[in-house]
Amino acid sequence: MKNALVSVVVVTKDRKKDLSECVESYVKCSYKPLEIIVVDNGSTPPVKSWLSKKYKSVKLITSKKNLGAAEGRNVGYRKSKGKYILFSDDDAYADKYMVKYLVDVFLDYKNAGIVQPLVYDKNNKKVLQGAGHDVSVTTGRIRAWGVQEEDVGQYDGVREVPLCGCVWMVKREVFNNIGLYDKEYFIPYEDSDFSFRARKAGYKLYCSSFAKTYHQGVKTTFVHPYVEWLGITSPERALQVARNKMMFMRKHSPFPNNIFFFFILLPTYALIHSVIIISTGRFDILSKYWQGIFSGIKYSLNYAA
Repeated sequence: MKNALVSVVVVTKDRKKDLSECVESYVKCSYKPLEIIVVDNGSTPPVKSWLSKKYKSVKLITSKKNLGAAEGRNVGYRKSKGKYILFSDDDAYADKYMVKYLVDVFLDYKNAGIVQPLVYDKNNKKVLQGAGHDVSVTTGRIRAWGVQEEDVGQYDGVREVPLCGCVWMVKREVFNNIGLYDKEYFIPYEDSDFSFRARKAGYKLYCSSFAKTYHQGVKTTFVHPYVEWLGITSPERALQVARNKMMFMRKHSPFPNNIFFFFILLPTYALIHSVIIISTGRFDILSKYWQGIFSGIKYSLNYAA
């Protein structure tokens, strides 16, 4: 039986070394046929200045500006031809047999819509970074399985998970039924939103321990550890995290959970987070954080389901 075509879509910006490692892993992938699509979100210098020479078979799409992860993936998807589309962060690389094992899940589980591998730390291959995650529609908090855990077989096998991220494969049929990534997210939460919508449409999501990917671990930044604990690694990230959590909750939190979140938890979060940011002296981050809050409020007021 002939294998179905898999399209790999990698959205990138200013990560030449990581991107090269990522693309190389798919070039060496055991699964065939495979098409690799790279979406350059305004890198300096442009990815085309070196990628096309090194990897002639890779399809390259160049954007003059940063479209964000969500719209970048939409652009890649529109150019893809595969029955299955694999989305990968540009700072992750795949095990040689990862694609094969992900496709196997679709063949074995006909109700599968999205499948992800186990995600390991690139710098410590015995330590996990992720094995599926979830977002509470009451509190908005993210629960992630496997983060900083040593792999001792606790996630062996094929497990159903609520949401997928980092590296995940989607059956084309899912796009036909639920549409594209919501470009309003830019990044993050775009993968969680897409996963949630797929699950709502009746598809199952799985994580396969046979499939493995390796992702960049904790990155060195100039942000205070207290602020990084909030998931904020830059002023721009502060805006995105504050806004996108509210966007996700506005779209997916049902009544009366949404009332509890927006009128009780959100003000509490905003106050506590602001105090933490102020304690570090990062008023640039505080300003962006509140820009995100006001942007999220505006989105929530104008959102029409």
